[in-house]
Amino acid sequence: MTIGATNDNTMTLCMKFLLLVASVALGAALKRQSLNGQWTATGGDAEIVIPDATVPGGIFSDLMKNNDITDIFYGYGDSNYSWVGLSDWTYASEFEVDDSLLAHNVIYLVCEGLDTFATIYINDVEVGSSQNMFVRYEFDVKDQLKVGTNSIEVKFSSAVNKAKALAEDPSNEYVVPPECPDDAYHGICHANRIRKMQASFSWDWGPAFASVGIWKDIYLEGLKNGVIDYVVATTQQNPEGDVWYLTVTTYLNAGDLGPISGYLYVGIIVDDKSVTTSDPFDTPYDPETGEILTFKFYEDDVTPWWPNGYGSQTLYNVSVRYEGEREYDETSVRIGFRNVELVQEELDQGLSFYFKVNGHPIFAKGANEIPISVLPERGQDKDTIERLMQSARDVNMNMLRVWGGGVYESDYFYDLADEYGILIWQDFMFACALYPTDDAYLENVVAEVSHQVKRLASHSSIAIWAGNNENEGGLSQNIWGIQDLDQYKNDYIKLYVNTIEREVLRILPNATFITSSPTNGAESVEENFIAENPGDELYGDVHFYDYSSDSWSPSTFPIPRFASEYGYQSMPSIESWLTATDSLDDLRPDSAFLMYRQRHPDGNQQNLDLIGQQLQLPDPSSENYVKALVYFSQIYQAQAIKTETEHYRSFKGRVNEEGKGYTMGALFWQLNDVWVAPTWSGIDYSGRWKMLHYQALYFYYHMIITGRLTDQTLEVYAVLDDLQVPDVTVKALVHIYKWDSLEPLVAVEYPVTLDPLKAVLVTTIDAATALTTAGCGSDYNEAKTNCFFHLHLLDENNNHLVPFNHVFPEKLKNSNLADPNVKIDSITPTDDEGKVFEVVVSTDAVALFVWLDSHDIRGRFSENGFLHVLPTKTVVFTADDVTTLDDLTASLTITHLRDPAYL
Repeated sequence: MTIGATNDNTMTLCMKFLLLVASVALGAALKRQSLNGQWTATGGDAEIVIPDATVPGGIFSDLMKNNDITDIFYGYGDSNYSWVGLSDWTYASEFEVDDSLLAHNVIYLVCEGLDTFATIYINDVEVGSSQNMFVRYEFDVKDQLKVGTNSIEVKFSSAVNKAKALAEDPSNEYVVPPECPDDAYHGICHANRIRKMQASFSWDWGPAFASVGIWKDIYLEGLKNGVIDYVVATTQQNPEGDVWYLTVTTYLNAGDLGPISGYLYVGIIVDDKSVTTSDPFDTPYDPETGEILTFKFYEDDVTPWWPNGYGSQTLYNVSVRYEGEREYDETSVRIGFRNVELVQEELDQGLSFYFKVNGHPIFAKGANEIPISVLPERGQDKDTIERLMQSARDVNMNMLRVWGGGVYESDYFYDLADEYGILIWQDFMFACALYPTDDAYLENVVAEVSHQVKRLASHSSIAIWAGNNENEGGLSQNIWGIQDLDQYKNDYIKLYVNTIEREVLRILPNATFITSSPTNGAESVEENFIAENPGDELYGDVHFYDYSSDSWSPSTFPIPRFASEYGYQSMPSIESWLTATDSLDDLRPDSAFLMYRQRHPDGNQQNLDLIGQQLQLPDPSSENYVKALVYFSQIYQAQAIKTETEHYRSFKGRVNEEGKGYTMGALFWQLNDVWVAPTWSGIDYSGRWKMLHYQALYFYYHMIITGRLTDQTLEVYAVLDDLQVPDVTVKALVHIYKWDSLEPLVAVEYPVTLDPLKAVLVTTIDAATALTTAGCGSDYNEAKTNCFFHLHLLDENNNHLVPFNHVFPEKLKNSNLADPNVKIDSITPTDDEGKVFEVVVSTDAVALFVWLDSHDIRGRFSENGFLHVLPTKTVVFTADDVTTLDDLTASLTITHLRDPAYL
């Protein structure tokens, strides 16, 4: 059924009685009774009793709260407390049931999230079991309930032991690799045998905490007619772009009550006017397809939803109400009118791979998100989620990839993605492994996919669904040393194509789905879903890591269609480290502690080598070596990812002579952390921004000027991502500075017309000629050690349009850097609340990677880790909590690359 809306916003209804009927309830509201709260948990070899366990929650959180174990994130916690994951645990509670609930025909026990293998008892009678932490379970418990006090027990079996038993089952016909992670992970084997957060058994950036628990809401749901299980609301634009269609699919559940009868009402308010339609169940309800109602709007009726930086994020509330003979149920979802396409068109060589939103090409800028927490219940914390999502939005990100070894995040995560305009690349939870394909396993997967797609599909932010992380590449490269690849390739197709993709498209016929990341996309499909080289730069997306080549040189990096993973490690801040150890000596690369915390094989040495390529660390015996190591690691990481990201942006909408380029996405690895350790994150476990995240504010800005220096040729590009700005002519300014002066030796201006669809070449400069002519030295080898290039974009009134940029022609460790006097001149409160302060920083020579640190006064700087070429610079500090000027003055410190403490 379709409802239309006219151009003058006068809403038409297909049945005049709808609004009247929709406002009158035919019975009482569906009854739900929460069982969240205080439970008792028992288990472990010592038969531990936790009288005030929390639901939703998890066993590690409860044990810490009850002081049965200390902080698991301190020291060697994942090894010290591995026994927790090897133990069985029982959660028990009592609850009251009254006559009104028991009068319902069906009473479900609804478990939104059980981690992972649980058997549930009501009044000592088994009512159901679980085997997938990503599935919502509903058990009919009416016959087990009684008026008065009732008991519930949820008995969890060790996921570690279950995984091991499944892997060692003698009926298995063959091994499903990998059986165990690399020794450097200090991990747990056989994660791929079970449907649980794969990273909870360890990863190369995190610990192994194989938790159990009721990690989401649990409640009773009584119904007399039926209940709304899911609402899937999606929008589609016609090819001409002048009509929007809103399709609302409602999935109802009546248990064993028989055919669903009654009315379904769906409404949406547009421009303060209500559009409502209804559907009587005069034909049998099909639970596979749900009940589908469609609305039609003309383009002027609604405001489209756009990714961050491309327009507004207008959201509309869609209300759904089911009215049966004796009761009603109602819910709502928020939608944005947007159309997302993955464009894979033929180019001279290969295929494109980019997203169009509402008909406009989008350059995807963002990061890969790992689980909010390795303890899934903590990943539901709204404050943590909001800080993370705000941090992504505030540095101009417009896409996050929810990586496939973690969890499908909370509803609130996706709500904020909708509000902030952050597109979501949603992996299914399969990563870096092969998986079983027996009937029971596939049935389990179908339930997972069905639940998660129906739960998430209404979110405007969801742009693409991907079957797995790196499994196509793993098979293609045979990283597991498999003898008979055919069997595993068949299993791969059976799982990701014949099972997952089929279920996704059954629910969302217009969904964008790719089987893996990285993948060659349509080319992989042509090669029977497993391409010979899934990282081909002429197709699809790539993952790129290189820990030996020059990480500050653009020539190191590929020129792909879409870079969906790339990254380098760094150390978190000293304050964050001191939540995991009380000794700075533990942070030395050869310490037992740091080698334990480093889960990436040979990671500490790789980091030292990468730092050493560019910078000169102080002697390891020096007093400030550890502080320098933390600071220098963040410099190398930030500059490396800045260089790589700007390299990708410089190929936006254009190709080189080899057909490489048309790069339309850059998602670095990784956004966040699950503990304090050397990792690839831009935001550490405590929520502190590393230098990388501050730099993202610059390299993800909607307009940038960037330089590519290869050999002696400097190419300068200007990039514009703002669709609201038509082709506009601006001025590019190239300065040459000597390290010891704040006055440029040379300033050359170039007019440039920006193009929102592609990077524009501003100019090509012979670096040797430019530097020697400027007076930097008698030849290029000398000149490049004394000077650097500084880049600007100005409008017609000489106002700066973008953050300054720079190109270093020589490695900094080989350059004749000045020793500037960098200091904080003043700190001034600028608000009445005591949260916002202006910090004035001064220097007498070029200062590199100037870093302000408020230490234990938490907050954020307007910019940080910057190149300082002006005598003074004002930076705004915004504290998380009210603070005094005296406290901030005492806490605030400043450092830079040539700080005497590091020389």
